Amino acid sequence: MSDPHMTDPEKERFFREVPDRDSNEPAIRYLASSLFDAAKLACPGHDATRVALAFCHLAHAVSRDVVAFVTDTARVGHEDFPGKLSEVLERGKDDCDAKARVFVALCRAAGLYAEIVPHWRDDPSGATLYHVSAVCVLPDGETLAVETTLRRARLGEKAITVPKESDGKWLR
Repeated sequence: MSDPHMTDPEKERFFREVPDRDSNEPAIRYLASSLFDAAKLACPGHDATRVALAFCHLAHAVSRDVVAFVTDTARVGHEDFPGKLSEVLERGKDDCDAKARVFVALCRAAGLYAEIVPHWRDDPSGATLYHVSAVCVLPDGETLAVETTLRRARLGEKAITVPKESDGKWLR
């Protein structure tokens, strides 16, 4: 789905609808299963919340570090929403919305609730989408913010709280 003319309401609807489709892709299900098995190995006793948290750390590392950040404009010249999320993993680079989609899809494929969080900026022409992140919910009910574009972002941190470089810019 590559549509440079998608409106912001269409983007918002897309972000609500796409996680279930993404989480059912075979490549995503396989990767999520592998990460979940690794999380179980790392958590003796298999406490559900500890395993889920370990899984979220692994899924966060994949979405933040394995998929390199590059704007769609720099990559293809316009806004781009890949039809299949596995394309993002194969390419190894994409923007904030694709990186958040990877995290959310991995969580949902592993049975954890997660969702894409669009961030809006008010301007004279109305609200404009300027960033996308994610949230996930652990079995104990704790909700974690998930920033997938900034290399220094830790699980639970929002973009605004991630430490900046000395020049005030984010390290991507």
